[in-house]
Amino acid sequence: MKDTNTPPASVPSGISVRAVLLGLVLTVLNVLWVTQVEVRYYMLDGSSLPLFITPVFLLLVLVALNGLTHAIMPLRRFVLRQEELLTAYLMAVVSNTFAGHDMLQNLFGQITHPYYFAPQNKWQDVFIERLPKFLFVSDPEALKFWYRGNTPPDIAAGYFVHWSVPLTLWGIFFLLLTFLFVCITVIVRKAWTENEKLAFPIIQLPLLMTEKDGAFFKNGLMWAGFAFAFATGLINGIHQLYPSVPENPWIKLYDVGQYFTTPPFNAIRSYGMQTSLYPFAIGLAYLIPLDLAFSCWFSYLLARAYFVFGRATGLDGPSAGVGWPYLKEISAGAWIGVAASIIYANRKYLANAFEGAFGGKTAEDAESAKENTRYRWAFLGLAFGAVFLLAWSYLLGIAPGTAAAFFGIFFVLSIAITRVRAEFGTPHEIVFVKPADILVTLLGTRAIGDSSLIGMQSMYWFNRGYRCHPMPNFLEGFKMGEGRKMPFAPLLGVFALAAVVSLLTTFGANYFTTYGAGATAKAAGYKWWVGNEAFAQLSGWLQAGQRPAEQSFGFFVGGLIFTAALAYLRQAYVWWPLHPTGFALGVSYAMNYFWFCVFVAWLAKLCITRYGGMDAHKRAVPFFLGLVLGDYTIGALWSLLGLYLGTPTYRVFI
Repeated sequence: MKDTNTPPASVPSGISVRAVLLGLVLTVLNVLWVTQVEVRYYMLDGSSLPLFITPVFLLLVLVALNGLTHAIMPLRRFVLRQEELLTAYLMAVVSNTFAGHDMLQNLFGQITHPYYFAPQNKWQDVFIERLPKFLFVSDPEALKFWYRGNTPPDIAAGYFVHWSVPLTLWGIFFLLLTFLFVCITVIVRKAWTENEKLAFPIIQLPLLMTEKDGAFFKNGLMWAGFAFAFATGLINGIHQLYPSVPENPWIKLYDVGQYFTTPPFNAIRSYGMQTSLYPFAIGLAYLIPLDLAFSCWFSYLLARAYFVFGRATGLDGPSAGVGWPYLKEISAGAWIGVAASIIYANRKYLANAFEGAFGGKTAEDAESAKENTRYRWAFLGLAFGAVFLLAWSYLLGIAPGTAAAFFGIFFVLSIAITRVRAEFGTPHEIVFVKPADILVTLLGTRAIGDSSLIGMQSMYWFNRGYRCHPMPNFLEGFKMGEGRKMPFAPLLGVFALAAVVSLLTTFGANYFTTYGAGATAKAAGYKWWVGNEAFAQLSGWLQAGQRPAEQSFGFFVGGLIFTAALAYLRQAYVWWPLHPTGFALGVSYAMNYFWFCVFVAWLAKLCITRYGGMDAHKRAVPFFLGLVLGDYTIGALWSLLGLYLGTPTYRVFI
């Protein structure tokens, strides 16, 4: 019998019309889902993780429906191929990078904040008159109903006249940023996906879920991991609704710092230390290489030892410098060091890519010629983008040199995050590392100037955190397309279409959700704190000023030098255990949530590989991926139940 699931020879690509249409449906559904659970009810927080929860659940539903379709003979012609499933999944992933926790949600929390809260913070005399007003919502009545809520959609639509210009300009700006992310990804893609063949741990689950033979879903170990995680989330979720049902309190964040009460160890209590046993985090951490996993949890504990040292020596006492323990500066230096080492290691490849694009060197074969053409367009796109960003910065009142430094730091960090995600798949919540903070630490506020400070803080929303950064997801999408019927150019078109639809849907979803619920009334996850952080910090800079911080600068340089030293030791001595990226991650914000999960996964992987070898490690992978899928599934189901009940339910994260 003919296999009706085999694509006809006339089909050149798995990126079919039906796959794109299905992806558009998932894009809209995912944006609405994420906005409701994260803005309206503040539950799930699935966009804060390197592997997003809602797209994985939507893919699971698609795979289940696809299997059902395959089982019904008359419907077999409608069965989706792996490439089609991945196309729809990737479009949902792109929508998460727009609608998620650290991107356009932050935008709404910032552009409404300064004019509404100016009177109580006395910002009128500090910076309000100097803000680029066209980028903010300033109408008092539109803001009043935005924050109070209970505004019917037809009434809310009437206020859009006050939003149209800010949203249009910010939308164009963010699409341009997305375009630049794609250009950089196109340039580094071949080096990291083909030449170095990085591991890309994050893509393993969606790839296995969509394999044609369905072997992943026939694996008993996978279902064991799935059942454990699902049952844990189910019991804890029932406990939240019915407290008489027992729970497992160790799964979520548990404060172990409370047990350190004797000096100098009580510094751990002061600065915090938590443990968690998130099943999904243990599952994802199992895919991290052993040396990096060790470096992550060890560096986190090393930071606690550093706190104790500070308490023992009096460095954090009454005479301590402002800013102790300077973890923000150390983390910033470490990440700049990681980024510099990545760019330095790829310097020859980047030079060859530029020469291939513009040097007139004849390509060796047709594929190389095609790659050179991609490089050419990508470099030209970067040049166009640089001109746009300088013009945009001029519009915001930022000096050209400051603008170049600001965006240079931002894109360098983006490259570092993308590389780390591709190679290791670790969480990358580096909320400490902001371009404006780094510039103020290095130069001081007077050298930067008030106008540049105001302009940079107006853009605070997209560089506050990097958890749902688009660039790693684009690179992972290109990696998924390798060896499958997902050609490069059509995949770029899919990303572009998903980006535009995601932007418009996210704007609409946030607009009507917040006007209905009220930013400070019932919208529990509205990011008002983003605006507060940005403009409270700006007010402090403008009123008190900040000199080039010699002490802070020293810790910044210390973090950079320590990272460089670790990189040298890693190359000089094969046995050296500490990885520079692990140090940067360990002293950053993300490991506050996950260090103990990484430790548990590291210990499990160490024991499995030592006593069972690599074969045992490979056989165990489905179990740990089952932990991820089971935890994500119950988390998604609880969020859907919460939407149905109109109340927050159990969150599998935080």
